[in-house]
Amino acid sequence: MQSKRNIVAVIQARMGSSRLPNKVMKKVDGKPLIGYLIERLSLSKRIDEIVLATSTNHENDILVEYVESLGINVFRGSENDVLSRFQYVVKQYNATDIVRITGDSPLLDPEICDNLIEYYLDNKVQYAFLSERFCEGVDCEVVSANTLLKLNDYTLKSSHHEHVTLYIYQHPELFNFSFLENSNDDAKYRFTVDNQEDLFVVTQLIKELNKSNCFYSTEKIKLFLDENPEVFIVNSHIIRNEGLAISLNSEK
Repeated sequence: MQSKRNIVAVIQARMGSSRLPNKVMKKVDGKPLIGYLIERLSLSKRIDEIVLATSTNHENDILVEYVESLGINVFRGSENDVLSRFQYVVKQYNATDIVRITGDSPLLDPEICDNLIEYYLDNKVQYAFLSERFCEGVDCEVVSANTLLKLNDYTLKSSHHEHVTLYIYQHPELFNFSFLENSNDDAKYRFTVDNQEDLFVVTQLIKELNKSNCFYSTEKIKLFLDENPEVFIVNSHIIRNEGLAISLNSEK
């Protein structure tokens, strides 16, 4: 008989972003962006626990204090070895599966997260992610705890320690993984926060959604961007996954 799963969402976030420092604590309508992310992620029906994984750098003290005030547990580890932070959370919280969330997705959709978790469980894979037909801003991944721990058996580059699931993705001969496809091609929509232009777009979105007391779905976000092309165009030129590309180029 299979033991009960313990699905833990790990938010990786820190204050030392090179392109937009302190972005996760930027306030919009009086609330830090990380607060919006946690509020939305907490609506997931499949996630058992949420943990923030940040570094021991003192600049993150304000982030830790705020997140703990929301009742969310925090682990502090290496600044650059993000993988080690996730592995610690696996052991500390007896996780069976990890949902990887990045702190630059304040408008993440809990329903999409749950759909991905269901897909991961139904297909019995070690790792599942969203296709690039999803909006950039709802990104999440699910990976088995055992697979994350097993990565220590391989020779990893610095990029593999920074980008937690990269080694898995690069080695389909070693790991069983798949992706959830989107019924629509929403790749043109961007509401992640990586730079000043992104912050402007997300600020407009949050101010709009705060006019309503109900949950603001991804469909409503898309509709707002469609109806406000002057907002949509502000960050439409930015390359998807630019941080990963920079990291890989530095290793060449």
